[in-house]
Amino acid sequence: MRARLVPLGTSGYLPAAGRQTMSFLLLGESTALLLDAGTGVARLLEPTLAALLAPYPRLEVLLTHYHLDHVVGLSYLPGVWRGRPARIFAPRPPLTEGDPASALGRLIAPPLFPQTLAGLPLPVEVVPYDAGELRVGDLTLTVRAQRHPGGSAGVRVGDLVAYCTDTEADPATAELARGVPLLLHEVWLTDEEARRDEAARAGHSAAGEVADLARAAGVGRLWPVHHHPRRDRADLAALARGLAARAGLPVEVATEGEVYELDA
Repeated sequence: MRARLVPLGTSGYLPAAGRQTMSFLLLGESTALLLDAGTGVARLLEPTLAALLAPYPRLEVLLTHYHLDHVVGLSYLPGVWRGRPARIFAPRPPLTEGDPASALGRLIAPPLFPQTLAGLPLPVEVVPYDAGELRVGDLTLTVRAQRHPGGSAGVRVGDLVAYCTDTEADPATAELARGVPLLLHEVWLTDEEARRDEAARAGHSAAGEVADLARAAGVGRLWPVHHHPRRDRADLAALARGLAARAGLPVEVATEGEVYELDA
């Protein structure tokens, strides 16, 4: 199976250094899937990306959890996807502490937003999901629980890509990502930062342990994602070199808005 992957937002917590917050657009044969919906969703207004999306009748959105840097882009749907249906796959307990109705009902509703989900100028369906296998259009996803405050989900999309952000490095992730051509894994901390600040490790991953996990999983290549806002381009390039040296595999800092070809 072939697909295209477009990083829309790769930053954690807040937009910084020219980066938006977390969202990745995966385009399959007949399915357009957003992995998370941070501020990167705004890039769907760009003419090149709008043209790529034009043939798809519905937008699928999979949320890994409900923290704002992963969901605020849902409020952009009337601007980027007006009139066409969208389906939101939203985690429920025990994957996350919040459930779809309460989390999305509070976010997309007055006084935080002028309309409710039901009142948006597009048909929106919300599908709660659990750990296990999930069918999204022509894509088969495998989902597992991760260690993060409030919970989060790690996702594998067929034999194309694994997406694991907002999580502590977990050996079980290596099984989820076993042999996948591309692993997107958060690298929030350098090893030095992790040694210096034990509290910052809670719910997040440091570089060395992600490199070890990627090597153990036998992935084809690694993209570090969910970058700390203070890191500039040079910092990320140095981070990638260190990851590649330790993992013994190709590591790339993805460029937001660029279209990457995937092949299972």
